[in-house]
Amino acid sequence: MGLIMKKHPRILLAIDGSDRSFAAARYLGQVISKQSEIVLFHVMVEAPEAFRDLGADPLTEMENYPITVWKTHQEETIREFMAVACDILVSCGFAKEAISVKTRAMQTGVVRDILRESQQDYSALVVGRTGISKIEGITLGSVAAKLVEGISHLPVVVVGERPDSPKILIALDGSKGSLKAVRCVAALFDPAACEILLCHVIRPLSNQQLSSKELFIPKHEADWIEANQRKIVPVIHEASRRLMDAGFAPASLSSEILTYQKSRAAALARAARDGGCDTIVLGRRGLTSVENFMIGRVSRKILHFAYQPALWIVN
Repeated sequence: MGLIMKKHPRILLAIDGSDRSFAAARYLGQVISKQSEIVLFHVMVEAPEAFRDLGADPLTEMENYPITVWKTHQEETIREFMAVACDILVSCGFAKEAISVKTRAMQTGVVRDILRESQQDYSALVVGRTGISKIEGITLGSVAAKLVEGISHLPVVVVGERPDSPKILIALDGSKGSLKAVRCVAALFDPAACEILLCHVIRPLSNQQLSSKELFIPKHEADWIEANQRKIVPVIHEASRRLMDAGFAPASLSSEILTYQKSRAAALARAARDGGCDTIVLGRRGLTSVENFMIGRVSRKILHFAYQPALWIVN
């Protein structure tokens, strides 16, 4: 029987030539396993956006304008910023052979075209939060939120402002989604470079209804917190075991249980900031998942609270 070869992770990095997309490349170079393959992907617009606004008009037919020259300039610009992104990744330790470039002419729109490409056996999709593209009319950050909402088949990574630290916070609530987040980190991140903080947030009972002050006395709250702590500790131990099995040293792992927090999203963002974690990883849906919602409430709020970190939403 032949040996079963382990498949290398394959990361799709959407590039538009903005500073934020270059920051996303540098970020991957810092935290992702160098065994990964990186595909730099760009959706190319073959004519100025304004042509679609005007529609068919004999006075504004494309042949009346220097579209060929415009397109050639766009192609040159794309080649230049793809080369810059490649150089960034190589300088971070990726082999040139592990990096490939894909440019596709836009068919149905930037978002839909990235969504279609993401179906091609990738381990994660990475985009910058915002940025001014070097390609006129295309701002990748403007589609990041739509990609987060629209993708449910692989992790989506939204890279914020200069995530420099290799410290990673994993939001852990015991749900299947949060355990998938742990498996994602174990599979994709570089154990030699990263430190992990496993973070669990417990909200008080008094946070859950208007008349709570009349119903819950301090003993109720204390019992509630203690019960939740007992429940999550085995989950933290299991998550730590999975990470150590993936090569993370015990000294690189820590955990924190935050109690009496009214907002889980705000607490996670604050814990990441205070702990120097420039990456937050969480499941798309937690224990309160509702199938009709494309993204969980905490995940959605984190997008608004956390501008600095890179946010991983694991499906």
